[in-house]
Amino acid sequence: MPERASLRKRCPSCEAPLFVARELQWCGDGVIHLARSPHNRMVLYESNILDNLFRGMEELIGISIEHIVIESRRREVRKYIEGIYPTWIRRPLAAANEALSGVVGLRGIARLARGPLGKLLAASVYDVGRVYGYGDARPGPLWESGDAHPWRSTVVHGPYSVLFFAADCLASVEAFEGRDHWVVYREMEEGVFYFDVRPGSHPVELKERLARKRYPFKPGGVRYDRCPRCGLPAEVGRLRWDLERGIITDPESGRRMALFGPFSVDAVLRDLETELGEDIPAAAVEAQRRYVKSRAKEENWRRKGTDFMRMGALRGLGYVAGFEADEKHLSVVIQNACLPYLNVGMAQALYEIALGLEESSCEWELSDEGDLRIVVKAR
Repeated sequence: MPERASLRKRCPSCEAPLFVARELQWCGDGVIHLARSPHNRMVLYESNILDNLFRGMEELIGISIEHIVIESRRREVRKYIEGIYPTWIRRPLAAANEALSGVVGLRGIARLARGPLGKLLAASVYDVGRVYGYGDARPGPLWESGDAHPWRSTVVHGPYSVLFFAADCLASVEAFEGRDHWVVYREMEEGVFYFDVRPGSHPVELKERLARKRYPFKPGGVRYDRCPRCGLPAEVGRLRWDLERGIITDPESGRRMALFGPFSVDAVLRDLETELGEDIPAAAVEAQRRYVKSRAKEENWRRKGTDFMRMGALRGLGYVAGFEADEKHLSVVIQNACLPYLNVGMAQALYEIALGLEESSCEWELSDEGDLRIVVKAR
């Protein structure tokens, strides 16, 4: 289990959290690898895009996708928590939970034992979330009410994504209690949300279909100027890490960033396509295109292919192996790609912004080996 004090430690040179430098690796293949599991990955991405993508898709397709988003994200986070918190740490809480509902004579002992343990574990999970930019999570009101399961309630100031944080709370409780739950939430005041996890089953129709697609990562040629003390890329070290509020800010753009696993987003979109049909990819691309165009400025995006290569690699989106652009078209090849529909929508939006276009046509293809090919044409 990560010690709370260690989660607050910063590099003496670049001031980035040492936990990030220890847990994540920025490699030349455009992937941010988990140090403990190199085949798994994270992305460093603008967090506001997440809920705007899902809400934008709901507007385009006319139905709610919230339960699918939460279920997909829950799976990824539960695996991650079970990886960084070994069974011997998680087991006492589950054992105390079983004792509380079992032999009457053990209930008092179990209640006394699991209260401090649950609070310690919850605080550690909250701190990991702050390091990754998820917001300022605090114990919910159940801690003060004497509830038997106080860790099931959480209050978050400024969550990076309401839907993803709902899934994060759900996954955390499940990982430590060892049984299925569900989650509800409400906004208490502007920017402050209450999440309540309750025992219950997951949507049955999602259990079999949301499978992760794996492929071997291809080598790439990205080189980073790294911090001499912690080894993080210099651009990552220059981010502003507010570990009290749980907010990561890009000082160049002023936008909020977060570190999260991309597979849950990809799984959501794959399942939606299976459930609702072939219009889903176009809806995802269009929702992303609209959002990026509403936020970006023309002067920021008249850039060379090498700029896009570094930007994509620093965010863990893959390795830009090919880039051609002129006044008639944009052609991009991304190896080791993730979040493909978001990449397509972003490429289309930035090309339109750079040329002052209202619209363009776009085609893309994602191979089984993880190569994403994008062609945008001016109209």
